Amino acid sequence: PPPPLEGQQPGMPPPQGQYYQQPFDPSQQQVPPPNWHIPQGQMQPQQQGYYQNGYYVPPPPQQLPGGGYAQPLPQQPGMPPNNYAVNGQSNFNQSPLEWQQQMQQQQQLQQQQQQVPPQEDPSQQAPPAPEGAPPPPPDAAAADPPPAPPAPEVTADQVPLVEPNAESALATTSSFALEELVNFKDSWDPFEPTDTPVFWHIPKAGGSSIKDAMGGCHRFVQATEFGITDGHDADTEVAIVYPRVPGDADTDRSPFVNIDSSTVAGIQRAKDMGFADAQLADVVVSPFVFELNDLFTQTAKGRFFSVFRHPIDRAVSMFYYIRVADWEPSYKPELKDWTLEQYAQSDIVENNWMTRQLSNTLGGELTEENLSKAMEVIRRKFLVGLMSQIEPTMARAEKFFRWTFHVNPPNQEACRERLMSGGANSNKANKKEGPKEGDEAWTLLAHQNNFDLRLYSYIEQLFVEQEAFVQDLPDNFRNVDATCCKCYPQTFPPEGFVCPEPVKNGDA
Repeated sequence: PPPPLEGQQPGMPPPQGQYYQQPFDPSQQQVPPPNWHIPQGQMQPQQQGYYQNGYYVPPPPQQLPGGGYAQPLPQQPGMPPNNYAVNGQSNFNQSPLEWQQQMQQQQQLQQQQQQVPPQEDPSQQAPPAPEGAPPPPPDAAAADPPPAPPAPEVTADQVPLVEPNAESALATTSSFALEELVNFKDSWDPFEPTDTPVFWHIPKAGGSSIKDAMGGCHRFVQATEFGITDGHDADTEVAIVYPRVPGDADTDRSPFVNIDSSTVAGIQRAKDMGFADAQLADVVVSPFVFELNDLFTQTAKGRFFSVFRHPIDRAVSMFYYIRVADWEPSYKPELKDWTLEQYAQSDIVENNWMTRQLSNTLGGELTEENLSKAMEVIRRKFLVGLMSQIEPTMARAEKFFRWTFHVNPPNQEACRERLMSGGANSNKANKKEGPKEGDEAWTLLAHQNNFDLRLYSYIEQLFVEQEAFVQDLPDNFRNVDATCCKCYPQTFPPEGFVCPEPVKNGDA
């Protein structure tokens, strides 16, 4: 027989008469890539599909030695290939949920940047530094740049600057400059009042509990997609607004900044409105990473934090959630009759979602370089948390960002306890026991998350080491020097605080 294929066009079966050889792996028998697993010495020709009346007719499935089947699949228009073979290895690159929408937004943004040359805008230039302030970062293109200013001395009101030791995961060396995230602080940099916390919301990873604790318990001014509801998408100036809560006329409204951080178009609008330098948001919540860099500036930087979940547990939760969550854009009612094994082999299941997002590679084949970049982004730019350690995760964020209660501490503490113990956006009513390691469903999902599993293991290590960032602060930091603007008499912190206004939904 001829030698194995060295490469294959994405989404297409190999030419008729070609062969494919790979050591047989029983755990992958049921996975239907265009090239299937066949034992050494038992190679079989792959059949070519054809088009009839404009429709693709795939070849019939073939029985594999030892059981199972193989069925080449056509490529969906506008989607990355479901499966393809490169250098003799089968790869499974299904897109994450809503991949098309995110890819389209990215392409539109790239086209706009290519069509419009960058111009000097005096209104967007940084204001002159006050007298005595350290000089701004030198221009990399300028000749003979001035020496960098000395590192600022860490004071008691700043997060301790931790110097990673050589054996620490924080000290991992990398060739990635991460210029795409230049407007975000490194995780070990001391916190400054001009920094804006940015919560990267990972679906089905405990993020809703953190988000609701920040908005409902701490009563922070948030920048989320809810800020443009109630007609505020037509606002021309950035401001704090109190959108109506749908369907509940008696609930106090929460404060939001009138931008949308959940879409590329919304991020561009916020940038044009001068969101970062306005310093109105206590926290930004967004599903994006690299797209958010333009939201901030060198004088008003962002700081990433997030909560992560084991990739297999998250995939199982996603499966049971999207088949009943008819309020979500990702709702898939057809999954109600599916097994977890069917879902793991479909083009609906996410493939290495975290690695793709953090390496800015939403489609195509993933490589070790993508994983290395994702690890470097996490190491340098994220304060990491774990869903399995949700309360310590929230406590660490409160210490790191210096969050304390200022509205009504006893009520805020009760609100926080309720969310940390029960969770928000919970799927308990639909919760099923997940597969165990070694089960077929677990193996199939592990195949779809091979890079994410390694990334998550790295995140677990970072979670332990980043405790050093806040080791000198008490666990109950949220109640240290707490004030109560809803009490009588009112109390306020020395730096001042705007007490949330009880605006009812029925009010104008």
